[in-house]
Amino acid sequence: MDLDLSQTLSWKKSLAAATPSAAAELAMLSDLQGNILKGHGRHSTANLFLVFDPARQAASRHFLSGLAVQIGSALDQLTGALVFKASGLDAGTFVSLLLTAKGYDALGRADARPGDAAFLAGMKTRQLGDPAPSTWGGAFAGDVHAMMLIASSTAAQRDRDAAQFRQLVAATLGAVRIAGEEMGNALFNSDQQGIEHFGYVDGRSQPLPLQEDVDNEQQNTDGIDKWNPAIPLSQVLAKDPGGKLAVSFGSYFVFRKLEQDVKAFKAREDALADTLGGIGERAGASVVGRFENGTPVVASADELPFAAPGVPNNFSYAGDPDGLKCPFAGHIRKSNPRDGIANSKSHLMARRGIPYGARSDDPNDGRIDNKPSGGVGLLFMAYQSDIAGQFEFTQVKWVNNVGFPGSGTGIDPVIGQPAGGGKQRWPVVYGQTLSDPLDFSGHVTMKGGEYFFAPSLSFLRGLGA
Repeated sequence: MDLDLSQTLSWKKSLAAATPSAAAELAMLSDLQGNILKGHGRHSTANLFLVFDPARQAASRHFLSGLAVQIGSALDQLTGALVFKASGLDAGTFVSLLLTAKGYDALGRADARPGDAAFLAGMKTRQLGDPAPSTWGGAFAGDVHAMMLIASSTAAQRDRDAAQFRQLVAATLGAVRIAGEEMGNALFNSDQQGIEHFGYVDGRSQPLPLQEDVDNEQQNTDGIDKWNPAIPLSQVLAKDPGGKLAVSFGSYFVFRKLEQDVKAFKAREDALADTLGGIGERAGASVVGRFENGTPVVASADELPFAAPGVPNNFSYAGDPDGLKCPFAGHIRKSNPRDGIANSKSHLMARRGIPYGARSDDPNDGRIDNKPSGGVGLLFMAYQSDIAGQFEFTQVKWVNNVGFPGSGTGIDPVIGQPAGGGKQRWPVVYGQTLSDPLDFSGHVTMKGGEYFFAPSLSFLRGLGA
C-alpha cells in the first residue's frame, strides 16, 4: 500500500474511496492515534504521567494493550466530529497514550523505539536554555515512562474519567504507577475565543495537514493567499517501527509545563506603555504580536485592533520589513516568522496546548491587583516528525536567539529563556520609530517536561500478545 506523505491529506476523499491510495490512507487513519492531525476539541484534560516497574514488564504491557481498546483512532475522531456537528451528539471522552524512550526500555521493547536522536536522549539532556532539571517538580523530578491524555467536554466528566483510569492503574498492583498529574482547562474571552492566562487569543495560527481544514480556512475564515497554513503529512507523522501495518505511523510529542506570572506580566505591560508614551493595550500587543482580541498587530489598520471579533490568520510580515508595526521580538513573529525567512513553515509543530490552573478573575478586566502570580500557566503540547528540526529549532534558533532575525532583536518576551537574555525594541510610533532596547522577559517559567512518541494502535494492542 502506498501512502504519499509529501502533501496534505483529504480524509473525506479517502473515506469516499475517491483517491487511488484511499485504502492505504484509511488503514493509516485507523491505526493512528487521534489528536495528531487535528485537535481533539475538548475543553478539559487530565495528563497522567506513568512509570512502569521494569521487573514486571508483562503486567505493564498487558495494562497498555487493555488500554488500547479505549483509545480512539484518527478516523474515529474525524468521523465523530462530523456526527457532533450534524447532531450535537458528544463523541465522548478522548484518550491517547504516549511513551518516552525510557518507557520503551521499561516495557522491554527497546526494539520498537522510534529513532529520533532527541527523543532517545530525552529533554533533560538537551541544551534548551531551560532551568536545571534538578529544579523540575512533580512527575518530572524523576523519570517518566508514559503519559495518558484524557480529554472531556466538561471538567466534571474529565474528573470522573480520570478517576476510572486511576482505578485501572491501581489494579496493576504496582506494575504501573502514577508519578504525577496535570489538569488542563480551556479559557475563553467574551467572544468565546480561546485565550491563555495573559488574556490573549491563543492557538489560532496552526499548521494544517488535513486538506479539509485548509479549504475551510480559505473559504470560510479569512483566506490563504497571504499565508497558507497547509503542511505535508510528513511534518507530523513518523514511521512507527513497532506497528503491525506497512502504514503504521505515530508522532513525536513534546510536553512542557510553563507557569505564568500573570500579575508581573500585566504590571510590566503597563510600565512598558508608560515608557513608550502609549496605552497598555498597544504595549501588550507589541509583546505578543496580537491584541487581546486576536487582531495581529501587523494586520491592523493602525495601532488599534479591529472592532469586530475574529482572529485573522491570513497575513504576512512582508509589509513590515523593519519591525515597525510588529517588532521582530513579538511572540508570534519570533516563534513563527512566516515569510521573514525561507522555509519557515517547515519548522512549525501541530500545537495542542491547554491552560492549567484555576482563577476567579476575568483575564481581560484590565486590572492588575486581582491577577495570579503563580499556580497558572500553559501545558504546552505539540506533535511533529522531527524534534530537533521543529521544537528544538524553534526554541533555540528562534525563541531564545537574541540575534534572530537580526542583531539586537532580543529573546521572545513570552517564552524566551533565560530571563534578561537580550533586550527588545518596541514601536514608539506605530510604523515609524522604535524604542531603545528595553527588557521584557521572565514571566514564564518552565517547570518540567519530556519528549514522547504516540505509537500506533496496532503496536499498543499487540503488547499483550
